[in-house]
Amino acid sequence: MKKYLQLSPFIFAFLLFCSSTEAIAQEKKEKESKEVSKYERANAEYLMIDAQKFYLLEDYERAIAFLEQSLEVDKDNHAAHFKLGEIYLIQRKYDKGLKAIKKAQEIKPDNKFYYILAAQLHKSQSNLQAAASEYELMLKNSTDYREYLLDLADVYVGLGNYDGAIKMLELTEDKYNIPNKFTTQKKELLIQAGKKKEALDMLKKLTEDFPTNESYKLEYADLLSSTGQKTEAADILKSTATSSSSNFLLINLKLEEGDFEAAKPMITEIMTNKEADLGAKLLLMSNLSAAGSDKISLSFLDQQQKTLYSIYPNDIEVIKTGEKVYSTLAEKANSQDKAAYETQALTALNQLKDLNPSDYEVWNQLLTRAYNQKSWETLLTNSEDALSYFPNQGLFYYYYGNAQLYSSNGDKEEANMAFDQALKLARNDEFLTSKIQSKKLEFALEEGNTKEIRTAFEIPVASGKADSEAINLMLRYLNDHREQEIIKDVLVVVDDLIKEYPRDGDLFHLKAKVLFQLGRFADAKQLIENFIRQKPANISGGLLEVYGDNLFMLNQIDAAVEQWKKAKNTGNTSDKIDKKIADKKYY
Repeated sequence: MKKYLQLSPFIFAFLLFCSSTEAIAQEKKEKESKEVSKYERANAEYLMIDAQKFYLLEDYERAIAFLEQSLEVDKDNHAAHFKLGEIYLIQRKYDKGLKAIKKAQEIKPDNKFYYILAAQLHKSQSNLQAAASEYELMLKNSTDYREYLLDLADVYVGLGNYDGAIKMLELTEDKYNIPNKFTTQKKELLIQAGKKKEALDMLKKLTEDFPTNESYKLEYADLLSSTGQKTEAADILKSTATSSSSNFLLINLKLEEGDFEAAKPMITEIMTNKEADLGAKLLLMSNLSAAGSDKISLSFLDQQQKTLYSIYPNDIEVIKTGEKVYSTLAEKANSQDKAAYETQALTALNQLKDLNPSDYEVWNQLLTRAYNQKSWETLLTNSEDALSYFPNQGLFYYYYGNAQLYSSNGDKEEANMAFDQALKLARNDEFLTSKIQSKKLEFALEEGNTKEIRTAFEIPVASGKADSEAINLMLRYLNDHREQEIIKDVLVVVDDLIKEYPRDGDLFHLKAKVLFQLGRFADAKQLIENFIRQKPANISGGLLEVYGDNLFMLNQIDAAVEQWKKAKNTGNTSDKIDKKIADKKYY
């Protein structure tokens, strides 16, 4: 057998060549059988078009179905994997989205958009470290990614990697050929990284390399000032060309040093300069009016605001700033000047109303001011105008109802209708609902309308206890009135509320007061004593005062005085408590 296997070298080489050729041919044949034909590829592309159609129609399930069919025909269709990833991102199926986009990256690793989508999916899962890794792969494997470098900078900031963020800013500057474009951002990042010295050095070098660039000087001066180097900052600012920005910083420095006299001429220069930026002027006025009156003269601010009015007589932003300035001045002024500043603020509001009558905030300020000052005639006039612009605002109906109720030419029926409308529109605003309900109760009490009293009083706010404003209103009413029919109705309502809020001390205070007014002193005494035993933590001064009142009526004078004293120490009593204690007598 061996002699037959002993072939010559030539024959052996020929046989080896033949077998290799056959293997290569077989491999080529297998590869061709696995490759997608041009017809199959065309079919896959048609399926992709259908998928895109349903994607645009936001029919994502059908879009997914067509994409999966496309991938069955051509599993290496990286665009289909990418589109699946996009849909899964929209559907918040982040793990599926990452699985799809990873396949797209494997097939086409140089496509930057595949890394961007992967980063978005990771960010949606709050995985910033993984998102950063995707952006870093984009930088490694693809090109023309410069517009996404700032996204990576943001991710680095989120991770606290300020050095990495700065590198991305610098790379962006290099790619776009915009040197020092992100100077401010780099300064802020250095400060966040605790590298103030490096930030100062960077800005110092920029001011030296570009001596005519005012923005670098302003940045440098601002940082010097924030690090306590105010003298150095002032020197830098003085070397700049006169501008509102440099003057603004200088003014702040002088005010911080308490040198108002040095700041005055610069302030005047900014305000009188018609070419200076109006925004800078308004910001300056807002900051100056917010400063303490010991740092700046109120009359000087008044003068500067009048200067702005003269230069920009009908500018809405100037008038808005004027209203804020004069409102602030009125708070700081003495009684002699206060009224004048309040008039100026009111004038500004009226100007704003006339210039833009649909401005909700202006109407709100006007009506609130009139309501707080109980200027009912003014309120009625303004409310009527406001309602034409804001027909669906519950607050305005509340104001309007008050105006009708108290104005000399008001209509009480109209007032009640306004309160009803306000109540409908208040919706879930508990505070406004409470105010409206209390006003309806007050109106019903004034009219002696027992039905309305019950309706108005039995609607508590949904905050775990009855409406305290309504309770206080009823207590004030009971102090001054003795109408037995109304008081009996109130007792029924209070009993219903106590069942709902058994821990509400204010309700028991009111019930005790009702029983007192009905002459049921022993019942009131028993009620209070039961409440004190069961809910000692919820006892108010008002409840203890009424306890003392009932004890007095039961001829337990010493015990009554003792409870009045406890009531006074607890607080929230009537203004007669001291007289009761001193005279040992009920008033």
